[in-house]
Amino acid sequence: MNTKHSSVFNQAQPLSENDRIPVLDLGPFLAGESGALQRLGQEVREALEDIGFFFIKNHGIPQALIDRVFGENARFHALPMKRKLAVKVNGKGIGYMPPGLQQPKYNQDEAPRKPDIGEAFFIGREVNAKTDTVDASDPIYQGGNQWPQELPGFRDALLEYFAAMEELSLRLLPVYATALRLPEDFFDPAFVHSRPMGILRVSHYPGTACDVNQFNASPHIDGDFITILAQSEVPGLELRTPEKKWIQAPALPGTLLVNAGEILRLWSNGRFRATLHRVINQSGRDRYAIPFFYSPSPDTLIKCVETCCDDSHLPQYRPVTVREYTEWFSHKVFVHLKDKPGKSPYYEGDRPDSAE
Repeated sequence: MNTKHSSVFNQAQPLSENDRIPVLDLGPFLAGESGALQRLGQEVREALEDIGFFFIKNHGIPQALIDRVFGENARFHALPMKRKLAVKVNGKGIGYMPPGLQQPKYNQDEAPRKPDIGEAFFIGREVNAKTDTVDASDPIYQGGNQWPQELPGFRDALLEYFAAMEELSLRLLPVYATALRLPEDFFDPAFVHSRPMGILRVSHYPGTACDVNQFNASPHIDGDFITILAQSEVPGLELRTPEKKWIQAPALPGTLLVNAGEILRLWSNGRFRATLHRVINQSGRDRYAIPFFYSPSPDTLIKCVETCCDDSHLPQYRPVTVREYTEWFSHKVFVHLKDKPGKSPYYEGDRPDSAE
C-alpha cells in the first residue's frame, strides 16, 4: 500500500471534544426573525471553513415523512433482485444500482480495493410526459425516472420527500450567499430562475462485514452544491477532519446533517471544505440512508466568487459548468459510467485537494 494515501483506511475514532460538528438552529431564520440570517450565515461560514459539515434542527421537515421514506427504502430493497433489476440504473444514472457498481478512486496510487458493499435507487426530478421533452441531450440525472411496478406508495413517498428537500434547499440559498458575504439573491439565477438538479439516493448497506480494504461507501467527496442527510437509526457514517483523522459522525434525533459538495467548494475557491467521508456498517444490522444532493442548473458556470479571491488568493480552478463537472464526477465514481471520464475541472491532476 502506498503510505502517502493509506490514511483512507485508518480506523475511525469516537467524536472527541475537539472534533466539533456544530448544531445550527434554523427556527429563527425560517420564522423571519430580525438578524437571524446574518447570524446563521456566520455560523454556516465557520462550519464550512472548519469541518465542512453541520447539523440543522427546527428545519421544518416532518419526522413522519422522513420515517415513511426510510420505510419505503427498506421495502424496495427487500424486493427480489429480479424485480429490482427491472429498473436497473441507466446511462443517466437513474434507477437501481446493484452491488458492485460503486467504486470511487481518486488517485492511481491508492491500494487496490474491492467494490463497495451496498446498493441504491436513484431518482432525479420527475418528468411530466405530457409537458416535458426528453431526449438524449439531457444531462446526467435528468430525463425521467424509473419506477418499480406494483409497489404502491413508494413513488409518492419519494417524490414528496424530494419536493420537501428541494424547498428546504431553496430556502437556505440566502444563508450560503450570506456566508460568502454576497448579496442574498446571488444564487437565485442558478436555482430559483432556472431548472436546478436534485438527486435522491435511497441506499441500503447490509450488515455483512466488509473485507480488508473494502467499504460500504468508499471515501469520497460529494459532487454537488450541498447535501442533506436525514439521520439513520444505524450508525456508519464517518468523516475525516482537517487533521486527517477519521471520526464517527453521531446520529442526533430530529436533525439533518448538511455538508458542502465540490461545486460549492469550487465556487468559494476552496474556502468551504468538501470533506472526505465514507460509510462502514459495523452494526451487524441493515443500514439505510436517504441523502439528497442539490446542484445548480446544468448550464451554470462555476467560477470563483469575488469575495473569495484577490491578489493574494488567485482563482485555483478553471471555470466549469455544472454539466461538465457532474458528468466528470459521476463517470469517475460509478463503474457503469466509467467509459466516458470527461475533463477534470482542476488545474493539476484530477483529485480534489480536500481529498488528499
